[in-house]
Amino acid sequence: MLTGNRLLKTITEKDGEDMKWLCKLLLSLSMVLTMVVSVLGVSAFAAEDKQNKNEITLEKLLPKALYVDKTKSAGLRGDVKVAVDFPSGGGVLYLPGSADTSKLCFSWVGKDITFSNGGKTYKSGKAPIAPAGKKVTYTVSNGKLAAPLTIKTMKGSSKVDAAFLELDESKGSILNMQLDLDHETDAFGQIKVPYNFTVYDDETYTTKDKTELIDGVKKKKWTLLANYYDNALMRNKIAQDLAYDMGIGLKTKFVDLWMNGTYLGSYLLTPKKDTYCDDNGFVLENNHQLPDDESEELFEFPQMHTMPGKHNYLIIDDIGDNAKANGVNAKSIEKWFAKAWKTVLDHDSEAYQQYFDIESWAKMYLMFEVSKTYDCYAGNILMHRDGMTKKDKLIAGPAWDYDIAFGRTLHKFLVGVSEPVQLNAEGWYNDSIGFFVSGDEPVAVLQELGKHPSFMREVARVYNQYKSSFEGLEANVVKQEKLLRQSAYMNNDLFGTNSLSAEYVVAPNTMASLGTGKYKLNYKVTLTWDDYIYNLREYCRKRTMWLSDHLAPGVDITTYHGGTVSTK
Repeated sequence: MLTGNRLLKTITEKDGEDMKWLCKLLLSLSMVLTMVVSVLGVSAFAAEDKQNKNEITLEKLLPKALYVDKTKSAGLRGDVKVAVDFPSGGGVLYLPGSADTSKLCFSWVGKDITFSNGGKTYKSGKAPIAPAGKKVTYTVSNGKLAAPLTIKTMKGSSKVDAAFLELDESKGSILNMQLDLDHETDAFGQIKVPYNFTVYDDETYTTKDKTELIDGVKKKKWTLLANYYDNALMRNKIAQDLAYDMGIGLKTKFVDLWMNGTYLGSYLLTPKKDTYCDDNGFVLENNHQLPDDESEELFEFPQMHTMPGKHNYLIIDDIGDNAKANGVNAKSIEKWFAKAWKTVLDHDSEAYQQYFDIESWAKMYLMFEVSKTYDCYAGNILMHRDGMTKKDKLIAGPAWDYDIAFGRTLHKFLVGVSEPVQLNAEGWYNDSIGFFVSGDEPVAVLQELGKHPSFMREVARVYNQYKSSFEGLEANVVKQEKLLRQSAYMNNDLFGTNSLSAEYVVAPNTMASLGTGKYKLNYKVTLTWDDYIYNLREYCRKRTMWLSDHLAPGVDITTYHGGTVSTK
């Protein structure tokens, strides 16, 4: 954990996370609590008038933030603002799991303002907060005006770290930074624990500094994933844990995030994905979204089908310093890749193994198979080459972006079909990529690799080597559920459990059982966070059951594109 006085420059991700973050921010800024008004004739108008008067009075009494001062002895490393909804006369105080509520009090601006409750009157910094899960009602007054205010206290999970980011907005506003889709607006400040950022040695912001924010992991660049498309909040976590077990993933941990005192929800801390770049090599990314950063170079994926648009490009995320010094550039990388890719398209040749590290690519193939990610169409497939000699092959990884996966049901709006899409726990998934396109051009890296029998035999070998890790997916969901529960409840109190159901995912009451026999998914209607967790467990259990049955030693692999592959 970083608790020093290091400085940072925040950055926004160039991939799909920027839109997820933006949507989340805008929702948090516009959220209001529902006001229940009586429907009994004249009394309804009286109640509404009273509510409006209270709202106006509260806004006059508390024109600036109501907050709780940081108190290290109480486990609070930064100030926390209360999310007050003036129309309802209510608010919520979101605290980290480490906070001791018995030692914390409300503070406010205005020496004439007092809070009263139970015959006692308190000045700023002296009004006790409610215990976690409870509410306290105060009468806020300045001697002339008075209004009631009820504040609920919520705490995150005790084993989830709190991230407090303090930015100096005189050097760049937080809102402008988040709304800039061109990623050219920066914000600066001090860090106590992490956010999307680059760590620097001092306030000149010139020398980057490797920092250990996760045990055993030192990096200069870090990312916080919002997991906004995943109501279970843990798909990226369980995917990364599995990939990390196999050697192609990132070490991660959950954090609850506050920015300048405002709670912003549950996030997953990871090293930034381009930090895999070796000084002697480079990192490529096959992504359906072209980079906004003009400094990043890219080239067209040779002979790749253009469906579904823009995915037939390879982005050069980074080139190592030593590689640059030795003349490696976009042109030389493109030339080498074209030569390597040509061998993959020759399905009768084994020459592709001279260029592609088939063990790591088999692991990536299995990540797509087990998760059935909707990002299968060039969805953030990262790869790196760690040197430029003949023995240096293209390695798959790190794994990235699994929030719309593992049984996640997607609304027709995002996939361009007439009905919502649900995926069962059966069948080969990489085979199905591009099933609706015409022509002979390849549509996906993993699918073309899968047309080599030798590659599919490696897939079977790798699966059985890591079979316990795959079959342990459900157990990991249970483990993360216990760890994350209170933080998830707090996150969902802020954003709502079904925040995307109306536009992006199938509404809760349309969830249906799916599949056949012992692989049938017996989904629950998703009304609560626990229901989302149940469905995630159900998918992980049934999907790994299917893979274990169909990749068992000696079982032939039958695919529509490659016939039958013997694993013996």
